[in-house]
Amino acid sequence: MRRRKRRKQRKIIIISSLTLLFIMAVGYAAFQTNINITAKGNILEEETTINELKTKVTTSGDGLYKDTTETGRYIYRGANPNNYISFNNELWRIISIENDNTLKIIRNESIGNMAWDLVNTRDSSTSTYCLSTTYGCNVWAATSNLVGKPSIFTLYYPNGNPNTDTTRFSGTVTADSSLNTYLNKTYIKTLNDDSRYIVNHNFNVGTPGDHTDTEDIATDIKQEALYKWNGKIGLMNVTDVLKTTTETTCTSLITGYNYSSTNSCLINNWLWSKTENDWTISPGVSSYRGGVWYVIPNRCVSHAAPTSINGVRPVLYLTSNITLSGQGTETNPYIIITT
Repeated sequence: MRRRKRRKQRKIIIISSLTLLFIMAVGYAAFQTNINITAKGNILEEETTINELKTKVTTSGDGLYKDTTETGRYIYRGANPNNYISFNNELWRIISIENDNTLKIIRNESIGNMAWDLVNTRDSSTSTYCLSTTYGCNVWAATSNLVGKPSIFTLYYPNGNPNTDTTRFSGTVTADSSLNTYLNKTYIKTLNDDSRYIVNHNFNVGTPGDHTDTEDIATDIKQEALYKWNGKIGLMNVTDVLKTTTETTCTSLITGYNYSSTNSCLINNWLWSKTENDWTISPGVSSYRGGVWYVIPNRCVSHAAPTSINGVRPVLYLTSNITLSGQGTETNPYIIITT
């Protein structure tokens, strides 16, 4: 049986003042008067499921694209695609439709400037990876809270080589980062009833590599996926930022690291903030275990010590069971209307 597309009906009342001219049949008299007419009607606004969103794929310009690096995934690319969504009575934007049909969304603006990890958040006497607490530690979560509970966290060096400098970049982590703790214990409590649509989801928290890497983005993603954290609120990956441009010359971390206003990765890229530095969830390789990738407006991606202060744009996943209304524009964003 063919499924009938549902429509949401919104009743409106239209009141208009009309000037009508009446010609009287008695003699030649005429008069005019103002009459208020009240008309009632329905505006039909289509409801959209996530599967229906995936039928709106494009191959050029702003819009939703099939992800060529991850099977079954769709990403919004371009300067300003129609991916706005109302969440918590705020504007957020859809990064991607995941292969499990969840929506990965990011707050349109930062909730404020914060450190990724505060000084002495991890105890270096028990966290054998986090040896220098002066700069914080660049692992998003304790190893016991990572998917599969790995015994150690190894920061893969350039080109994903796990055998390079492993004594310097391997060890246990006994606590979550301070920003992870804040988002999932404090910030989450400030969200309204829309929080019921958030699902626990895997976030890739491995390092994509170093700023000298020339490997492609698909390889970077595989390296990010070597470690996963399952939770409710995280941050964007640095590879998310590289993939949301429509410029085909943005092919690697080394491209994104090019400190220039002509950096191809930031051209036609809605996810690249034009006003502030934004943290990602991705650890970077540096001379200490404190490098975290972040986004510099109108310039590049780079890495900084976790104790640095940068913008925080929360990222979360919405359940696949939602239905949306709206057009996805900034003035008429998608609205969650049912599950």
